[in-house]
Amino acid sequence: MSVPRTLRMAAEDFAALAGCHPTAPALAVLRDGQVSRRLLMLKGVADTARRKVPALWEETGAAEGWELCTRARVTDVAAYERVLLHPHLGVWLARCLRALTGVGPAAGLAPDLSRLRALGAVAALRAGLRPHLTLRAPDGLLWLPTFGTVRVPPDTEAVRLDGWKVELPGRTLALGVPRDEWSATVGPLLAPRTVDIAASGTAPPLSVVVEDNDVYRDVHGHPVQGRQTSRQLAAWRHAVKEAWQLLTDTVPDRAAACAGLWSALVPLRPSSDQHGLSSSTREAYGAVAVASESDPARLAEAVLHETAHIALAALVDLVDLVDPHDRTRHTVGWRPDPRPVAAVLTGIYAHLAVLEFWRRRARNTRGAEAREAGARLHRHGAHVAEALAMLAGHPALTTPGAVFLRHMVDEAERCGFRPDGCRAIHPGGGPSRASLVRATPGDPAAPEGTRYTSLPSQVEAGHDGAAGADEKASAIETRRGAWGQSTAEWCRESETNTHYCA
Repeated sequence: MSVPRTLRMAAEDFAALAGCHPTAPALAVLRDGQVSRRLLMLKGVADTARRKVPALWEETGAAEGWELCTRARVTDVAAYERVLLHPHLGVWLARCLRALTGVGPAAGLAPDLSRLRALGAVAALRAGLRPHLTLRAPDGLLWLPTFGTVRVPPDTEAVRLDGWKVELPGRTLALGVPRDEWSATVGPLLAPRTVDIAASGTAPPLSVVVEDNDVYRDVHGHPVQGRQTSRQLAAWRHAVKEAWQLLTDTVPDRAAACAGLWSALVPLRPSSDQHGLSSSTREAYGAVAVASESDPARLAEAVLHETAHIALAALVDLVDLVDPHDRTRHTVGWRPDPRPVAAVLTGIYAHLAVLEFWRRRARNTRGAEAREAGARLHRHGAHVAEALAMLAGHPALTTPGAVFLRHMVDEAERCGFRPDGCRAIHPGGGPSRASLVRATPGDPAAPEGTRYTSLPSQVEAGHDGAAGADEKASAIETRRGAWGQSTAEWCRESETNTHYCA
């Protein structure tokens, strides 16, 4: 659908990302990587469905949806990408791919495929086109990512879309029109509602959709809440505003990164013990799921923790930090179950991201608040230091993974937690040829001795072609098709989505 491009991340941006202080250029690479990933996934759905279920491809209207997507992208690339980055669109794509390739349940394939037509209609509208077509509404819900969800009357299997209007039996709904809180809560169109906080001084603005109606949002490992009432929505806006003020006052650089990574808030049902509850998932880039929290400091911590998961997940979609064939398990302080190396790294990164927040809060508050901050700082810091020491020199780390770990060690030490046993050196030498490439199932592990080479001046990853340490390596990897391997392969590695609650 496009000419292959190359994503480049400078070494200093990679280092800042590893140290939980991602720069704007690093965030741009992560965002563009997610666009590329979803483009590949969507193409994978289209190619596989046409080949394996051609009759279903036509009967569900998926073929027409695909054509609308291609037209929309040609018309307005930026608008198309904004639709493509709708957080839970990634969950839908992965479900389709798993069902089509036989590693996920096939029972829901027909309704899932029918939603490609709705996606095409939305993409066309956002690109300035005016589609006229009939859309199916599985389970009585018409999924219109970025516009919301339409509840259709019982026994209504399909509705008509005429440009910006949805024709329901007995009434017409206009899309993209501001709605009052009552109709937006109980009406047939459950339109997106946002938490918007304007920029103030050096503090960045924040705009987050309260995602309480997307049909694919229940993937965060905890029960989600339904449509929020006006009162609940007001409570969320107040809570987020307080937490955001605390973040921007305490760790403004991290707040700026959160603003770039966080686009949707999924309300979770509170846990029975009233302890904080939050989660994120690799397939829903930008979504943070969280239960209501009265303490703004705890909500701020949850935002820092989960956006760190989002950033790292986007990075490992571009480059392997850990050998994907490693099967070792390790015990960590924050979980009772032994974890694979990739999960340990993920947990370290999320806990490391909150240390500076609690360190500054412990220093700048008094009394109970200072004691609470100090306790959380030392608990998280001790867990991070122990886990970093455990991974130091681990053979499962790739070359960029070892460099990433080294920068995490630097950040932990800056916050006052020196991992015992970590070597305080930055390894020298040149990068191994395949070190910055997503490994394919047939790739051998990097030879021992190449895992601690230094990061080159740029990390490169092709949008759908290549990744390598330099131009020569990139050309070699293009021919081998490393990063360009269909993203469907990555989705087929497991039957279920991975949610991060580390």
